[in-house]
Amino acid sequence: MVAGRFLMRPIFRFIAATQLQEIFTATALLLVIGIALAMQQVGLSPALGTFVAGVVLADNEYRHELETNIEPFKGLLLGLFFISVGASINFNLLIQQPFLILGLVIGLAIIKFAVLFGLGWLFKLEASQNLLFAFALAQGGEFAFVLFSFATQNNVLTTAVEGIIVAVVALSMVLTPLIMLINEKFVQSRFVTTAVEPEADSIHDNENPVIIAGFGRFGQIVGRLLIANGFKATVLDHNPTQIDMLRRFGFKVHYGDASRIDLLHTAGARQAKLFVLAIDDRQKSLETVDRVRKYFPHLKILARAIDRNHAYELLRRRVEVVERETFGSAIEMGVETLKLLGFRSYKARRAANIFKSHDQQALQEMANIDRDDTILVARSRQLAQQLEQLLRSDDKDLTYEVDRAWDISDLQKNV
Repeated sequence: MVAGRFLMRPIFRFIAATQLQEIFTATALLLVIGIALAMQQVGLSPALGTFVAGVVLADNEYRHELETNIEPFKGLLLGLFFISVGASINFNLLIQQPFLILGLVIGLAIIKFAVLFGLGWLFKLEASQNLLFAFALAQGGEFAFVLFSFATQNNVLTTAVEGIIVAVVALSMVLTPLIMLINEKFVQSRFVTTAVEPEADSIHDNENPVIIAGFGRFGQIVGRLLIANGFKATVLDHNPTQIDMLRRFGFKVHYGDASRIDLLHTAGARQAKLFVLAIDDRQKSLETVDRVRKYFPHLKILARAIDRNHAYELLRRRVEVVERETFGSAIEMGVETLKLLGFRSYKARRAANIFKSHDQQALQEMANIDRDDTILVARSRQLAQQLEQLLRSDDKDLTYEVDRAWDISDLQKNV
């Protein structure tokens, strides 16, 4: 313990200073194997020794680095450990004394369950969490095998007794998935309260020109921009928690599922001009577009796309405006990246505009291509090459005089 706390820290600091990952990994393995051999020399179980060493090293400032380096070996060695446990089971005992072993398995599970449930009650866990805690740990643990081996080597247990209890613990671990299934299906289900679906709100301001469906991180920005410019919008959302929070901030949001035709009628879809679809459920989004197209064909739809494939589906449904939720922010990030790499501001912005225009055209074209992966991949590569050529040619088209005219530093010098 003293070595783990005071001796290993400067050693690991020295190794970390070399910045050689291989040395760090080799040292971690040497540490594990060395401690195991040292414990064996003083008559202790190697597994018990490394367990104690692991607890001590958990307080080391390089514990995360150690854990990362040992992780691949831990998986392999843990698998080997369980294979050896399975190989050590005396199946003849199972055949000769099945009722004894089965009774011990059940007894072990019941006793551990009772102890754990009592501890959970003592520490005031909720009933459902306490039952989950007790069921999850009711079986024997793998460290029991280490203790049994150590006890047998020191003549505390006989070989016959060890064979029986090893089989009991191993079988209890095998039954863990079944125990958890019983807990999930028959126990936890009793604690689940069925949420009552609230009724849709009554909507009185149903003469607004815009209906916004979904008022999360995307819809809020659209709504705030409209409100700030003096336009009123009827806002629908299907998340009661989100609605309560928005109402505290002064937003007027109505609860309801925007795919319901009766709710859209109440919201004034007959009189509205625009329908902003900003919900984050891909399938629900497509269903809503289909219904709005069918029952309110005069509405122009502006839809939020989760990703490019979702955008294809929306474009195939002839949605007037499709905006990918991360596209604009990613473009802005690209502009800032180009500027930090040495591009002038106007040049970075011009490159972004060309990229955006080209990508929007490509999106429209790709949406009309049959859903054949081979054709899509081939066309996507062609469009990528076109974009690269377009950006390079645009750079060459700028003469020195034009380029200099946009350079703010030159303008400052002239002034």
